[in-house]
Amino acid sequence: MFQLILSCKNKSNSEEVLATEASVKTTPLLQGDIEKVILFNGNTVYLRRSQVVSPIAGYILSVNVRFGESVQKGELLFQIQTRESKALESDKNSTGEVGVINVQANSGGFINELNINEPGGYVPEGGILCNIADNKDLMIKVNVPFEYNSILIKGRKCKIRLPDKTVISGSIFRILPVMDGINQTQTILISPESERQLPENLNVEIEFVNEKHQRTLIVNKSSLMTNETQSEFWVMKVDANNLAVKYPVLKGIENDSIAEIVSPGLKENDLIISEGAYGLPDSTLIRIEK
Repeated sequence: MFQLILSCKNKSNSEEVLATEASVKTTPLLQGDIEKVILFNGNTVYLRRSQVVSPIAGYILSVNVRFGESVQKGELLFQIQTRESKALESDKNSTGEVGVINVQANSGGFINELNINEPGGYVPEGGILCNIADNKDLMIKVNVPFEYNSILIKGRKCKIRLPDKTVISGSIFRILPVMDGINQTQTILISPESERQLPENLNVEIEFVNEKHQRTLIVNKSSLMTNETQSEFWVMKVDANNLAVKYPVLKGIENDSIAEIVSPGLKENDLIISEGAYGLPDSTLIRIEK
């Protein structure tokens, strides 16, 4: 009878110990590099455009181009017949070539505006026939708040995040010396470092590294605890007796997933609770889940 009571008592104590253990997941404390980035919205623009105008007043004899087509410099775009030639075209002695002016592309690119679509119409001298945009001179226009003026250095590298989730490199090409009076932003032009052809008016994100720390202690943001006012930060370290010990830390720079911490009591490879630390009292007995 005595042995039965003792056995039941030991079993009850064992279950009580297990019940007080908190189930957590852990991760080793890492040492590495961390960057703080800032993002700006931008859109693609073609800097170089050229207008093709009629050199004379006359009638459109032929249109050899369509909207959106690529053209080379010197390519024949239009033929214009002078008014005098038009008036004399019934003359049997006219050859049909006299009084016809060839209008050629003054630059390479693509036709992004076409004002004359069909032959037969009349155009005045200097009338705009079409516009050519140079798609090899594409830039990204970004309006940067003046508080970030210190990062505006010609040649500074950045990343260009496209809507299809791809990323290409870029650098600051030009900084315009004017401010938007209402928004207090300064316009900069980013040059993409890629052969990829991008359309005009594409919305993109520009990422600059604002700050970078090397060989510093890094934790997942889920491991970093804080109070309601975010004035104090701490992590829960697992000691040799499987106790979760609270370690106050100073938070450094952070990004979407990780944060830098500074603490004299922590070192690389210390075991830190990554899940289950919220609301956990100091020196709590824990059980580590795999």
